[in-house]
Amino acid sequence: MNELPYMAALAQRHEWAGREYARLTADIVEARLTAHARSAERAARRRALLRDRLDRLGGLRAVRRPRRSRRPGLYCARAAARPAGGAR
Repeated sequence: MNELPYMAALAQRHEWAGREYARLTADIVEARLTAHARSAERAARRRALLRDRLDRLGGLRAVRRPRRSRRPGLYCARAAARPAGGAR
C-alpha cells in the first residue's frame, strides 16, 4: 500500500507502471471486499450462536430495536418551491 503514491506518479509517464498501479488498486479493493464479507459472516454466526443460547435458557429473546426509517423529514412547501441548485 505504501507503493501506491509512488506508482501513481510513475503511472502518468509509463505504460507498465499504469498497469501495475491498476493491479495494485484492484488488489486492495478486492481485499477490502473480502474482509467485509468475512466480518459479516462472523457476525451472522455470532448472532446465531447467541440466539441458540437464549433459546436453550428458556425462550428468552433478545429485544429487537426498531430500525430507523429513511423517510424524508417533514414536507415544507416553501423549500419545495425553490430550486435545489441555484441561489437567488
